[in-house]
Amino acid sequence: MRACIESAATSHRHNRRLGRGALHLTDVAARRCLARGHHDAGELDLIVNVGMYKNRGIAEPALAAIIQEDLGANPGHPPRPGHHGTFSFDVLDGGCGVLSAAQLLDTFLRSGAARLGLIVAGDASDAAGFPFAAAGGAVLLGSGERFTGFERFAFRSFPEDAALFEARLRWDPDAGRLWRGRNVLEVHEAPAFAGHCVEHARQVAGELLADTGLAARDIDVLVASQYPRGFASEVARALDIPVSHVPQVTGELASAHTAGPIAALEIAVAAGALERARHMLFVTAGAGITIGAALYRGAA
Repeated sequence: MRACIESAATSHRHNRRLGRGALHLTDVAARRCLARGHHDAGELDLIVNVGMYKNRGIAEPALAAIIQEDLGANPGHPPRPGHHGTFSFDVLDGGCGVLSAAQLLDTFLRSGAARLGLIVAGDASDAAGFPFAAAGGAVLLGSGERFTGFERFAFRSFPEDAALFEARLRWDPDAGRLWRGRNVLEVHEAPAFAGHCVEHARQVAGELLADTGLAARDIDVLVASQYPRGFASEVARALDIPVSHVPQVTGELASAHTAGPIAALEIAVAAGALERARHMLFVTAGAGITIGAALYRGAA
């Protein structure tokens, strides 16, 4: 059985109040996603967190286990008699994290080792010039019908363009008001980054379509990263997919990072496009430059 999308949800920060960081936003999106999918957190076999940027640049601990506890998804070990546990872990793959997690969950679901998995994402930072919106997202994947769900994945990195986007944490002993010193996040994006992402995405996604015997006219919905800005529409034009087949993400979520593809998916699900689609194409971009693509076959 392939990994089949059951629900999707997002959340975003309305202001800069304390307590509205990456963890909180991810928790909110996860609870919404479970409610929309009519599932309880205790039913989850797997939770994969792909969020990259945490408040104050904290690198540890992994957030997946904390999110699992927040949701009440079988916390503690061993599980209670008669119940299964929930396995949680982080996957750090930047803008391609959602698709990397989907490929992992697809492997577990196809083998029957798991029946229900949750992908969660969230980024937030108060760093000056931080290019991403403070947002969270979640996608619930279950075992679908034989011919419904994720069919094929493709990932490729282009290390020659690695310097076009870089993010570093630097300790500044003079920064901070309440504490002496803090981590400072510095993000560098070259002007050519967006264009190179689109060109590489055209190549990777085009080869994926060719390998599956599909053409641009067969794609009913294109779900893509929301960063770089305009990436989704530009990839659609490069592949000759009508821009009308691209969910238009607006407002705060228009610059979401790891949760960006989830924001587009949420719109497609709400509009009924997922139910009507025969073929859905996912295309994501991240530092590296890394491109992820996946073909999803609908039940239509």
